[in-house]
Amino acid sequence: MKWIIRFVFAFILVFPREIITLDILSSTDPRRQSIIWESETHLGLKYRTLVKNTAFDCSGFVNYVMRKADISVSRSSSSLIRDGVYVKDIQMARPGDIIVFKGRNVSARTPGHVGLVHHWANDTLYFVHSSVTKGVTIDHLHDPYYARRFMQVRNVIGD
Repeated sequence: MKWIIRFVFAFILVFPREIITLDILSSTDPRRQSIIWESETHLGLKYRTLVKNTAFDCSGFVNYVMRKADISVSRSSSSLIRDGVYVKDIQMARPGDIIVFKGRNVSARTPGHVGLVHHWANDTLYFVHSSVTKGVTIDHLHDPYYARRFMQVRNVIGD
């Protein structure tokens, strides 16, 4: 299963114009590209897997990947909502941006889960994150579970 996921995303990266509605990984975005590649190397790891002294819960995963790109972000999902700049229009979300969700309690007003924007395809935002049930995986914002909990996107890269 893991090789299928890697093949699909390698295909998307090789043929982005045919699959992805936005030109997201241009050569002018090397930091964003490195964030996506680094996040993909951990696909399939179980939730809370320890990687170089970092537990891959959702915020630990985001923090680890960003550190590898020399970007400093907060460690907890509740504080990541204050990092970087708020992306007002979700259509402007780009790979490497942080996506913030409410946790299991959909009526909560505070963040409880985070991930990284991966790509756009067919007007759908895909994100990579560390899920309690699936480990490090890629999901999309049209999934009802995540759609109900979506809060905002944060640009911490600064471009």
